[in-house]
Amino acid sequence: MTGGIDLSEENQKKLFGISAIICIILLTIAYFGDLAISNTLINYHSWVGTFCQTFGEFPVYLIFALCGQIAMTYAWRGDCEKLLAGPLFVGGLALSLWQSKQYVNEFLGYLYSAQTNLKNSTAIAMANSDSATGGYAGSTIIMVWLLFFVIFTLLVQWWLKNKTTKQLTRYMKIAILASLTVWFALEVNLTLKDLWGRYRPYELTSGNHEFTNWLTINGVNGHKSFPSGHTMAATLCIVFSWFVSNNKRKSFFIGGIVYGVVIAISRVIVGAHFFSDVTFSFFLTALIIFIMNGLGKKLIEDF
Repeated sequence: MTGGIDLSEENQKKLFGISAIICIILLTIAYFGDLAISNTLINYHSWVGTFCQTFGEFPVYLIFALCGQIAMTYAWRGDCEKLLAGPLFVGGLALSLWQSKQYVNEFLGYLYSAQTNLKNSTAIAMANSDSATGGYAGSTIIMVWLLFFVIFTLLVQWWLKNKTTKQLTRYMKIAILASLTVWFALEVNLTLKDLWGRYRPYELTSGNHEFTNWLTINGVNGHKSFPSGHTMAATLCIVFSWFVSNNKRKSFFIGGIVYGVVIAISRVIVGAHFFSDVTFSFFLTALIIFIMNGLGKKLIEDF
């Protein structure tokens, strides 16, 4: 059995209500205390924050890559028409390769920034969150990418090797839903980033003249603090719970929530985001997952 968290309608309402109340309280606190919270927590020398910044967005890429792997396996071994099997296999392979490359590009970009900061005796966490681009040789990037892809493929295919045709069909449906969930979360997050145009904490000058509260829409100006992209990506870790068995589902669900919170806190610590940025992003992404999880229960048998 795979799919979403099995909650009764009453429990879903309770969870939704409690989450909404917590969100409102935290955003109210952030409205009045964003600057104070950032000034208290910021530590540009944080190694933990730097690690989270460098590698923390893996769910958004690996969910796509996982879905590509499932498409490949379904095309090869599942209940798939021959005319569809070829394009589906190639498309799944391309998606998995591309998203693996995107993730490698990202963590190598942040890693290079951190190494450069250390070399220049600059605070290690001071990486540009909007354009983390690596300075490694192209051959190095390709080698890391291919090694990462091969290891990831071997692990996923080992997991899928004994799945029945019925299970593969179910996984394929969940993969489509998961891909749509990640895509929608990404589009909403990126659109709001551009629209809000909020300065990041580390972009503020000494007088904090550029600071605006989280309710202020500044328009497109190149600044992208609100909402947090890392927090969105990390919260999507919850989606992995859709792919595991019943006895593991709750652990993956809770683990996804915890991971989203940890990454959110790390973003405030390294000065990349205000408390309101990560709070709004976490609950907005959770809402998108909640909606898509509900659709899964309606549209996918045994979800």
